[in-house]
Amino acid sequence: MSGSGERAPLRVEGLSLLTSRDILLDRLSFAVEPGEVLALSGVAGTGKTLLLRALAGLAPKGITVLGDIQIRGRRILVTQDGALDPLRTLGAQFTELLAHQSGMDERAALRRAAEALERFQVPAATRRLALHPHELGEAMRWRAALALAMAAQPALLLADAPAAALDPTQRVRLLSDLAAWTREAGTALLLTGRPHPDPIKADPVHSGLADRRLILAQGRLETPEEPAPAPPPVESVPSGPPILSVRDLRVAFPLGRGWRGEERWLTVVDGLSIALAEGETLALLGETGSGKSVLARAILRLVPPVGGQVSWLGTDLAAAPSEAMRRARRDLQILFPDPLAAFDPLMTIGAQFAETLESLRPARSSADRTARLAEALEEVGLPAAVLDLYPGALLPAEAARAGLARALLPEPRLLVCDEPAAALDGAERADFLDLLQAIRRRRRLALLYATQDAAEGLRIARRALVLLLGRIVESADSAVLATGARHPYSRALIAAAGLVRPALHGDPPSPLRPPTGCVLRLRCPLAHDGCAQLPPTLDPVAPGHRVACHVAQDEVQDGTQVGGKAP
Repeated sequence: MSGSGERAPLRVEGLSLLTSRDILLDRLSFAVEPGEVLALSGVAGTGKTLLLRALAGLAPKGITVLGDIQIRGRRILVTQDGALDPLRTLGAQFTELLAHQSGMDERAALRRAAEALERFQVPAATRRLALHPHELGEAMRWRAALALAMAAQPALLLADAPAAALDPTQRVRLLSDLAAWTREAGTALLLTGRPHPDPIKADPVHSGLADRRLILAQGRLETPEEPAPAPPPVESVPSGPPILSVRDLRVAFPLGRGWRGEERWLTVVDGLSIALAEGETLALLGETGSGKSVLARAILRLVPPVGGQVSWLGTDLAAAPSEAMRRARRDLQILFPDPLAAFDPLMTIGAQFAETLESLRPARSSADRTARLAEALEEVGLPAAVLDLYPGALLPAEAARAGLARALLPEPRLLVCDEPAAALDGAERADFLDLLQAIRRRRRLALLYATQDAAEGLRIARRALVLLLGRIVESADSAVLATGARHPYSRALIAAAGLVRPALHGDPPSPLRPPTGCVLRLRCPLAHDGCAQLPPTLDPVAPGHRVACHVAQDEVQDGTQVGGKAP
């Protein structure tokens, strides 16, 4: 057992959790030393949350706890939702906790609360104490929850998948701040992860996020053995004219009229142009709000554009009549982040598959339809019995494969994927993406893949676009971006995917009030006065590599090379 000193805030020996019928956790033994960060990984349902609740003395009813749990000092559990009292201000919650835990008066408690919030990069921390949790953004609320826990100066902090819903750039920064504070304060930190995207499932030890890592699998703890990643298959560069051409596409939503009577619009996609050849793969990378999902939907006219052109095999989809659009949908299919939500819960899978065929590529006979449905399920690894099930009976991995099978029924030539495996955990996600890649290569499909996970997008696609507030800020081959990204935003996405703290500071700006000039400048470590003047244009910095960054362009003009690796 690693880390078993007598001063350890947490020592666990032979811990088992049982119900009347099952052994949920079996003879776990480990310890966490003062100032140590222990990362606990595992797929969904392995018992990570149950373990933390047992360590916090909150084991659910009906669970028998056997073995020895020794805790020295104060322990605090931060749950998956980071729940704060919605009816009380942050200041009131800090004051109550610190008065109860440390006997502090209100003045001293508020002073420590402001200091704790500042440690998590909360601007105007003192003023924020007068706010209620619902008045904070998701990232700010998580900073407040973790600051509240650390302000009580616990000897042991149990954090159950903190900030799992945040963008990777924000979450890695938050976890880095938390790990740094616990090491400085001598607090033992036990950190768990949730289904992908999840930094704790990668290699937190190598990146410095954690000191040790354990895996919970089948009720027992294992020391991870990190296999070397397999190199992506080498594919030939697609040739021929583009089958999809997007020019100056704009998508905006009306916000009503301002107090002067002027119309107000929220621009989500701002003049984007892309081209895709037969069999080509293109990744759209960016944080939440970057416009990648809206762009994917606008290409298929699921979201109406307000300007620009989407040309599929020479037909402008933005202006195509309904019959022409229906014929085009045979070739254009989409996978959504939540496959279950894309199915009608009141119809069987078979009925919905048959409806898709009848609408887009009618079968010649009932036997032909039955054969095609069975072939579609077989191609994605599902049994024919799935056709008789309702969507609610499917597991997440089965739903993702069923969604893929339905998308393949019309024999498309372009597959648009919007985080298609977002609901899956690590192993299931990897299997699904391997299947998607194999089918794409076999059918020679063009693929448009939108994702927050830069590493995943660069692994799947041959070429990538990095989007920021509806604009392209960098465009290059994936291999070039992986090692030679030039835009600070691209570097931050790639750094977060590798669990390296991104160099960006602050939170993304509101698309309602973007900064003047470069929209990244308030978060960018390289910004200078000129960045506030004009938005940078997307200009070439090397063959096939374009960047919209004043700093990158200045250095190229000076004849210097911009550093390649993410800071």
